[in-house]
Amino acid sequence: MLEASNKQRRIRNSLSREEIRNVSLLILKEEGLEGLSMRKIANRLGCSVASPYSYYESQIDLVQDLIKSGEDELLSMLKKASAEVETNSAFQQLAAIARAYFNFASNNRELHKVMFVTDYGGVHRKAFPQLPKSYRFFLETVRIGFESGEIPYPKNEYPAIARLMWSWMYGVIVLDMTGMLRKRKGSGNPIEEGISYFQKLLSKKEI
Repeated sequence: MLEASNKQRRIRNSLSREEIRNVSLLILKEEGLEGLSMRKIANRLGCSVASPYSYYESQIDLVQDLIKSGEDELLSMLKKASAEVETNSAFQQLAAIARAYFNFASNNRELHKVMFVTDYGGVHRKAFPQLPKSYRFFLETVRIGFESGEIPYPKNEYPAIARLMWSWMYGVIVLDMTGMLRKRKGSGNPIEEGISYFQKLLSKKEI
C-alpha cells in the first residue's frame, strides 16, 4: 500500500477510531505487533503522527482497543455457532464453539496472538482483562453440560474440566499456527476428533 504524501495530509477531525482500528488491524496482519506504530498508521491514513493520539492516549491504549474489538468479534462468532446447533447437547455446542474459535484464530493469526499470548511484542496480557469474554462463554457452556447431567461429574468440578478442554483447543490452534499440526493418515478434523474423545471420556464417569 502506498503511503500518502504530505500534500494529501488529512486534517485531524476527518479521522475516526474505526478507521484507525481498521488500519491497525491491517498492519498487524501484515507485519505483526512489532511492525505496528503510530507513525505507520498515520502514513497509511495520510495524516500527521499526532492525529491518532487524539483518539488513543498511547499505543498500548490502541492495542487494548484491538483486543476488545477482537474479543467482541470472537464472542459474536461463538454465540452464532452455538445458536445454530439444532440440539441441546453441550458437546455439540462445544464442538461448534471450538470450530468457530479455530476459524477465527486461523483468519486472525496476529490478532489472536495479541489477544491470548501472555507476553507478545512487549505487551503483557496482565494489562488486559484476565478472563476473556470468549472463555466465559465457553465456561458457561460446559456448566450447562454439568447441570443437564450430560457431563456426569460433580458440579464444582466444571471449572477444572472447562480449563482442560480450553487448553486442548488453544493447543491445537497454536500447533496449527506454528505448522506443527500433522494429521494422521485417515484421521478426521483435529477439532472434531478432540470433542469426540472428550465426549467418550467424560461420559464414562461413574458417580
